[in-house]
Amino acid sequence: MKLKLGILDQSPTSMSGNALSALTHSINLALMAEETGFHSLMYAEHHGVEAYGSSSPELLAAIILSKTKRIKVGTAGIMMRNYSAYKIAEWTKLLGSIYPGRFILGLGKAPGGLKDAVMALNNHKPVVLSSMETKLEEIIRFLKEEKGVYENLIAQPTHLEQLPEIFWLGSGITSASEAAKHGIGYSFAAFMNSENGTENTEAYLQQFDLTQYTSSSSLQVAVAVSVAETIEKARRNAYGMAYQFLQSRQLVSPEALFPPEMVEQKVLGTQDEKEFFSILDRMIIETPQSVSVRLEHIAEQYGTDDILVLSNMYREEDRINTYQSIIKNNT
Repeated sequence: MKLKLGILDQSPTSMSGNALSALTHSINLALMAEETGFHSLMYAEHHGVEAYGSSSPELLAAIILSKTKRIKVGTAGIMMRNYSAYKIAEWTKLLGSIYPGRFILGLGKAPGGLKDAVMALNNHKPVVLSSMETKLEEIIRFLKEEKGVYENLIAQPTHLEQLPEIFWLGSGITSASEAAKHGIGYSFAAFMNSENGTENTEAYLQQFDLTQYTSSSSLQVAVAVSVAETIEKARRNAYGMAYQFLQSRQLVSPEALFPPEMVEQKVLGTQDEKEFFSILDRMIIETPQSVSVRLEHIAEQYGTDDILVLSNMYREEDRINTYQSIIKNNT
């Protein structure tokens, strides 16, 4: 089964590099993805952390759209609590008008950073989390050019050829139900939480309202993958990514990617060892010969052909090799 493969790019920094090199790698990865046949590229939003080079997925998406011709490009996602619905709608319509059918608006409810970053982004005011779904509704009204809170206010440019795709990012049943209720796509973050995953995605598909934003459901599953010549090498290549996940779960600002040897020094024999290897075990660790079968099984499990792949490696060549191996064997 040929899958609709996408790349989730967090623009990861490594201990041996910096944010600028991470962004250069992101541009090079995008050109490779366009050339080799990936369906989409999605850029993440993180603030105030050393681990990731990009804090503005909408800007990175605009840059990549200008450098490519075919591939769909989007955000995965814009952290809604940090911006007004009106501003999100404005630049979404701008990219949607210049690149019709190619820009994807991925929206998330996560903070995108620790407390200080969120406060700074919101002009030192606390965020009202209960307003996230309301903000989504406002964005949809602006995109569809319907009257909303501001009766005569338009979001330029108007009269788009087609509405941009919207994906609601999440890892729980609430997000799945919200996406279904509003008739938008649902991107399930399996790399963050695979427990009860099929229950969440089935709820989305069963509850999807055909009369809302779009008339057909669009389910995407995001997974963390490492591919190498041997399982052992693929597993060790994923150590840096697993350690970043561990730091995020502990509400610690993730550091730049460490080499496997340094990760071992930090976790072996500590209270974090069990949790670290539990995170690692949930990743997709495969060889070039076996990765396509594993991804097909995941697609069948969730009932979708849309798979978004995250791969953060200490060595950029190992990350590129993972993506090349995946697309080469997608037949």
